[in-house]
Amino acid sequence: MKNHGFTYSVVIRTIGTGGNSYEQLLNSIEQQTIQPEEIIVVIPKNYKLQHTLGYEKIIYSEKGMCIQRAVGINAATSDYILVVDDDLKFESDLIERLHNYLSKNQLDCVLPMEGISNGQPTLDFRKSRLVKLRGAITGQYFESNKKSEFLDVLTVTAGHKVYLKSCEVDKLYYCQTACFQCFFIKTSIAQSAKFEQEIWLQEGTMNQYTAYDEPVFFYKLSSKGLKMAYALQVRYQHLDARCGHIAKHPLEEKANRYYSMARNRTIYWYKFLWKDSKTIKRKIQVILGGMYFLINYTLYNIAINIKPKSWVALRAMFTGYKDAYITIKKKRL
Repeated sequence: MKNHGFTYSVVIRTIGTGGNSYEQLLNSIEQQTIQPEEIIVVIPKNYKLQHTLGYEKIIYSEKGMCIQRAVGINAATSDYILVVDDDLKFESDLIERLHNYLSKNQLDCVLPMEGISNGQPTLDFRKSRLVKLRGAITGQYFESNKKSEFLDVLTVTAGHKVYLKSCEVDKLYYCQTACFQCFFIKTSIAQSAKFEQEIWLQEGTMNQYTAYDEPVFFYKLSSKGLKMAYALQVRYQHLDARCGHIAKHPLEEKANRYYSMARNRTIYWYKFLWKDSKTIKRKIQVILGGMYFLINYTLYNIAINIKPKSWVALRAMFTGYKDAYITIKKKRL
C-alpha cells in the first residue's frame, strides 16, 4: 500500500442481508485511491455474509446497532476510521477528499453528504416553513439567532443538532451531531466516546428500532471539544437495503419508533442534561426543556394518531415513557 502519511480502518455494521447494496459498498471500498489498512465487519452471531472481499476482519458480536458499532470502533487500530452502513456507494476518491478536507480545516471528524456527486444534496437543510414549525412544536430543534455558519440548536433532549442557513458547497459548516451512516473520524477520539457504555439505547421490549444512538455518540464527543464539520462537496449514495426495517407492518414500525424515541430521549435528558446540570440556572433550563419536549411531543403524536387503529403506536409511546422512568429509578445507566 502506498504511504499517504496516514492509515485508516473501515468499520461496517451489518446483519448480512444487504445483498447487492452491500456488494456495491465493498466495490466502493476496493476501488479507493487510498486503500484501508483493515476492513472490520461486525455481524451478529449465527448470521452469515453474502459477499466478501476475502481479506476482511470479521467479528461476531451480539446483535444490535449500538453494540456492533462499539465493537467495530474499539477494534480499529489505524489512525482514522471510516464508519459506514452496509448499503452505501461512493466515488473512488472519497477517503482522499475527506482526509484533505479534515487536514485543511484542522478537524477531528468530517462528514460527506448524502446525494449524487456534483448535484444538490438529497439531505437539504433549507427546510420548509412547515417542517420548521413541526420541528419547533415537537422539540426537534430551535433556530438560533446567532450569526454563524451553522445554527447551534439546543433541543430539549438531543443536545445539539445542526440546521444550515445555506447550502454553499465551498463553505465550512461545523456541526455537533451527525448520522452514523457515513463519517471519517480520528480513531482515538471515536474510541474515547466509550460507546459500549450506552447499550441501554437498544434495550427494551421494542428494541428493533434504536433511537438516539447518534446524538449520544456525538454529544459525548462534542462535550469534549470535538471539531466536526460537513464537507458538502463530498458525496455518497444511500442505496437503502432496509436491513434496519424489520417490522412486518408500517404500524408496527411506527410503534417501535415511538417507543424507542420516548424511552431513549427521556433517558438521554436525565443522563446527559439533568445529571450534568451544575447550577440552579442550568437545572431550571433543563427542567423547562424537558417539560417542553414531554408535553409538546406527546400532544403532537396524539393529534396525528387520533384514529383508533393508530392507538397501538400511542400505547408504545407511553410504554416507552414508563420504561424510561423505571430505568432511571433503578439507575441502570
